[in-house]
Amino acid sequence: MNELIIQKTNGGLGRRMPTEDGVSGLLVQGVAVSGGVQLYTTYRLESIDDSISIGITSDYDTNNDIIVYEHIKEFFRLNPDGTLYLMLVPRDKSISDIFHQNDGNIYGLVRDAEGKIKQLAIAFNPTNPIGNGEVQTAIGQLQSFADWAAQTQKPLVVLVEGRNVDTKQDLHTKNAPSVSVVVGQNLAIANSFSSEYAAVGTVLGVVSKARVNESIGWVEKFNLTGDNLEVPGLFGQGLNTHSSGSLSQFDDKGYLFFKTYPGYAGIYMNDSYTATVLTDDFAYIESNRTINKAIRLVRSALLPKLASPVQVDVKTGRLSPEVIKQFEMTGKRALEVMLSEDEISGMDIFVDPLQDIIGTSELKIQFSLIPTGTARKISVTIGFKNPGL
Repeated sequence: MNELIIQKTNGGLGRRMPTEDGVSGLLVQGVAVSGGVQLYTTYRLESIDDSISIGITSDYDTNNDIIVYEHIKEFFRLNPDGTLYLMLVPRDKSISDIFHQNDGNIYGLVRDAEGKIKQLAIAFNPTNPIGNGEVQTAIGQLQSFADWAAQTQKPLVVLVEGRNVDTKQDLHTKNAPSVSVVVGQNLAIANSFSSEYAAVGTVLGVVSKARVNESIGWVEKFNLTGDNLEVPGLFGQGLNTHSSGSLSQFDDKGYLFFKTYPGYAGIYMNDSYTATVLTDDFAYIESNRTINKAIRLVRSALLPKLASPVQVDVKTGRLSPEVIKQFEMTGKRALEVMLSEDEISGMDIFVDPLQDIIGTSELKIQFSLIPTGTARKISVTIGFKNPGL
């Protein structure tokens, strides 16, 4: 019998599970609200409405002369699809205590979020002024925190508000590749609240919005202008009051701030530096976020194999080709999502066939990622040409 058979297929639309790359955290000094937000309590916010529902509103900032709602609003303005875990700590809490390893600070926030936070910002509203250079001095504590997060399978990057920074200090000498210091300001907020504040909520929003391999300084994609961010500031003054030489010095020392381009509308990030030497593999936020995502994916793929039996060659006692192929394919499948999303350029996975798993009970696998590049500088030559010559 003649017959036409039509079968429905699935998967052609390329739909994927929602990414969790935008899950972020914000720890900020604030005050409790009767019937609303409380100190030392973690809140999961999916929109600015969630902030308003716990009493953190524009009036909350104005009435308490602090900046909390502004940071949250900016986060969701830049990334409406983001998720934000929030914790408030007392205004009289010292920087050292905020960064100390206990539950009532950044460690507790990350634990409460069950390790889902990929980027964390810290903002201050101190009752007593922060000392000159105090934030930079504490960068080592923040790197220790980031190291703890990585060691406990919760890798992340950290943004800290650079209040009262010592501009003579070069962040590229800090050896803190997981930490970035934000000094850029919305001048309207600096004028209304504090000339020392930095717009960490804005930067957190753009970091969470970007793909893990993208620089937040990408001009075509990340124009930050919007809402009341119309005039960028730096250290309580408009950006245009600083000389180009001064701005270059701040950039050379690794601080994050807003910038504009003559003849091109918009406000943009100067770069995505971390507080470490520029030759470090993780001198930029996107390098950290890329490797952190790969670590999480590989761990999820390989964890079920932990304590599993591994067949060896009966003659040599070494790994069999079948086992090597199995683990290489498991690793490859784990990272294929990053490859398909152009978050990495390529990858190489190597399982040494000569390792003695019987004697050591340890299986070693080497992953090598080929990252995407970033066009931080574009060099062009341009001139006239006489076609008659």
